[in-house]
Amino acid sequence: MNAGLHLLWVFGVLSVLGFGGGKGIIPQMHAQAVTQYHWVTSTQFTQFYTIGKLVPGPTTIFAALIGYSAIPGAPLLGALLATVGMFVPSSAIMVAFDALWEKFRASPWRLIVSHGLAPAIVGLVWASVYTIGRGTSIGLRSTDGLIAIGVCALVALATLRTKLSAPLLIALSGVVGLAFLRQ
Repeated sequence: MNAGLHLLWVFGVLSVLGFGGGKGIIPQMHAQAVTQYHWVTSTQFTQFYTIGKLVPGPTTIFAALIGYSAIPGAPLLGALLATVGMFVPSSAIMVAFDALWEKFRASPWRLIVSHGLAPAIVGLVWASVYTIGRGTSIGLRSTDGLIAIGVCALVALATLRTKLSAPLLIALSGVVGLAFLRQ
């Protein structure tokens, strides 16, 4: 299959599987982009994910960076195809599904479906956290690894227990990284 069509297909399928938000497909995206097709390394994947978190918009925008790396001879085409694949199929499905969802507004099944899907979505998000953590370049048994785990735990606690904004927590984590994790 043509590299561009293959990229469009892979990200199109991921788009449809992105049920409950983009974080739910991170493990599958990693498996395909890193393990199966070798478009990027695990470290690059984690770096691209981080960039996706820092820019405005959906996190899965980092698919463009993977696409850029996937077709070295035509990186802009790769970025475009990965982006189209990542966002067009799911957007089309959501527009169609919204009309159906509104039609059944008063149905008790709507609430049952919502409550039933919530645990699956939480599980997918935690699987994403694990996948991204595997791509770090810091050994977890080293002093740097312990510091990184500590920062992660403190940020999780601050997120759950305070009203500190995510950009502030990212900035504070960056300061800790600069101070303690220089390589």
